[in-house]
Order: sequence, then C-alpha cells, then structure tokens
Amino acid sequence: MPSPGRIFSIGGGKGGVGKSVVAGNLAVAMAQEGLRVVLVDADLGAANQHTLFGIARPGPGLQGFLDGSLPDLAAAEVDTGIPNLTLVPGTAGVVGAANIPAARRDKLLRHVRALAADAVVVDVGAGVSFNVLDLFEVADLRLVVLTPQLTSAQNAYAFLKGAVFRELRRMAALEGKAALVDASEEALEATASTPALLDKLRGEEPALVDRLQAGLSTFGARLVGNQLFEPREKNVFYAISRMVRDFLGIEAPVLGALRASRRVHDSINLGRPFLLDARGEESAEAVRQMASTLLTTPLPRRGDPPAPAPPGPPPPEGVPLPVAVNRYHRAVDRVPIDCEGTLVAPGGVAPVRLRDVSLGGALLEGDRLPGPGTRAVLVLAALDGRPSLPCVVRHAHPPDRRAGVEFVTERENAARLSEELIRRYRRPEPVAGPGDS
Repeated sequence: MPSPGRIFSIGGGKGGVGKSVVAGNLAVAMAQEGLRVVLVDADLGAANQHTLFGIARPGPGLQGFLDGSLPDLAAAEVDTGIPNLTLVPGTAGVVGAANIPAARRDKLLRHVRALAADAVVVDVGAGVSFNVLDLFEVADLRLVVLTPQLTSAQNAYAFLKGAVFRELRRMAALEGKAALVDASEEALEATASTPALLDKLRGEEPALVDRLQAGLSTFGARLVGNQLFEPREKNVFYAISRMVRDFLGIEAPVLGALRASRRVHDSINLGRPFLLDARGEESAEAVRQMASTLLTTPLPRRGDPPAPAPPGPPPPEGVPLPVAVNRYHRAVDRVPIDCEGTLVAPGGVAPVRLRDVSLGGALLEGDRLPGPGTRAVLVLAALDGRPSLPCVVRHAHPPDRRAGVEFVTERENAARLSEELIRRYRRPEPVAGPGDS
C-alpha cells in the first residue's frame, strides 16, 4: 500500500486548548492548496472532529476499523464537503475505547501510515497514555497546542516529556536495552533533564547514547500557541520552547500562534471550520502560513515505520515545569524586522535575512547556518557602510533554516545598530503567525 507524503500529529497534553480546532483548520488549509488530505480523529473515546465539520452521522469510523467491521482505515473515511479533504471519524461514548489492546494500536499505526494521501493530519487525544503517545509519534512532524496559561504550559511540557521518554525507550528497545532507560528515568527528578540522563548512560553505553541523540535530533516537534489576547503572551511559548530544548534535549520551535477570536469560537457551534469564512483575517492567514511551513519543511529520510515501544513503566503524569517560566523569558523583547545581512563564520559566508532583533541578539534565516556555540560576525548589509556585529550562535534549527545569535560587543554599539534596523525595517507584530524560539 502507498504511504502518505507527510504525516502531522497534533497533541495538547490536556483538553480545552483548541487542539481539534487547530488540527481541523490545518487540514482545511492543506486541502485548499489542492492536496489530497485525510484528517484522522484519533481521540479515542472523546472524538469531536465530525461535530466541528457539521457531520451528524459519521458512520462506523475509527471504531468500525478497530472492531474489525471495516477492512482497513481507508474504508472509514467520510466526505467532509470540502474538496480534497476526507475525515476518519473517531470514537465517542464507547466504553473502553481509549484502552485498546497493543495489537490493535499497532495495527492502527500501520494503517495511518498506509493512507493514500498527500498529507495525513492526526488529531490525538489528551493525556500521556501509551496509545496517545504512540499516535503522536507516528508522524513526521509533531505539533503541541498550548495557551499562554501556566497550567497549559505545564501540560504541554509534561506531554512532550512523556513523548521524549517513550521515544528513547523505543529506540533503546531495538537493541534490547530499554531497561537502561527505565532505570535512568526512575532516577530523574522533575528538575533533571534528558541531556543529564544521556550523560549518565554514556559511561556504560556510549554507542547507544550516540544513536539516541541522533534519534532525538529528528524528533520533529513544533509548538502552536492558541487563544492569545495580546502579542506579549507569545513570550510564554518561546520560553517553553527554550525550556524544552534545555531540559528535554529536543528542538521545539514555535510554529505560529492564534489570537482569541469570536469567529473561531462561533465556528465550533456552527459546525464549520472558521478557515472557510475568514479569508484575509489574521488567524486565517496564520493557519495558512503554518500549513505552508509544514508542507515545505525538509523531513528526515523516512525508513521503515518505527516499531512502538514495548510495555514498560507508565508515562509520568502531572510533571511540573523544571523551573519557573519567567526564568526563560527574554530580558529584552525582540522586535520583528525584515532585512538582508551576511553571517561570516569559520565554516564560510552565508547570506541571511534578519527576522527580529533586540539589544542583545537577532533571529536569522538562511541556508548553511552554523551550529550552536559558533562565533561569527553579522554584517548588516542593509545599513549604510555595512557595519558588523560580533556574535555567538546560541541555537539553530536547520529544518526551519533559522538560528538565534547573541551579540558580543559593546552594548552601546549593539543598541545603536539595533535601533537603526528597527527604525528602517520594522514589520507588524505577528500576533498570529509563524515564529521561532
């Protein structure tokens, strides 16, 4: 059977953050680009995508596939009334539906990967059960939806922590060494980190640790902010992104963020995705930009479908944040800009675009950007005289062609040049749009 071009999973830790609304409208945006899209409502036991699309009689759906009355997952697809987009309705009100046996879960994962489509969007359930995490990890790119509230940030972090340890255990199990991860995980406290776990293992299993780190480098996580009331609330998402990088050992850049909207709110009761009636509106453009980024982001080469992790210790629930969120807030806000520059590093010279700037650093976009820790010189080609700023690359995310640099020069000089860039090249604050950490 053919496998889909790309699979995207959307999770959210706990319910109420707008996960299903984001998943459904991303699927609509991709279908409007002319792609064949299948939206899978994999929220086992509390599915609602059919309601969001105004489908009163969804048919047997996912439950029919799981109980064997349908031959494959494709047979569960129903028409949404939107060109190029079909829905696999989920299960709702079925006792025990959320606790499917491992064999059925593994069959479901195989059939998700076998759906014939250009893109498959999987709306996974809440919580950190094995079934939820395995459905989340079936994807090429994995999105976590959260709101600016502290409880949502905690739930998103806990969800990603469960997913990371599930992935580590799966990779270690391929070599018969899952027990090593289990033992290390039990020893970890809330403030400990994945890098610390891997350092602990390196002394006895250096080759395994190298493979685990390589696997985490392609984890493919993204954060999607939702229900913003003002632009500054995006700082919470960037802070969580940096915290995830430091404590979980994966990159999870902010893909975009959506403002709290009456139109979005009303679309749920109308049973009609808001993207169909919101052309030109801020949130609609943000969803389309996110969809475009997902469809054009380079993916790691896909091999055989990964085997699910074997049974083991249950994923941790109620994981607190390792440190306070405000510890990861930027001391100085960055201002969105758009202008040309050049980054001169030991590995070569790379043309870049400056996407935002502050007194202390900038976000760059370009090809062949150096890795974290690299000392470089940022040439401000857009300013008269092409002044330059010494800098250090603090983080880099090659799939998104972006890197953050910290200026290492006199503060007065950095402030003068930053203010000139802002004066000449400032762009509107992206309350709802793509971002980076």
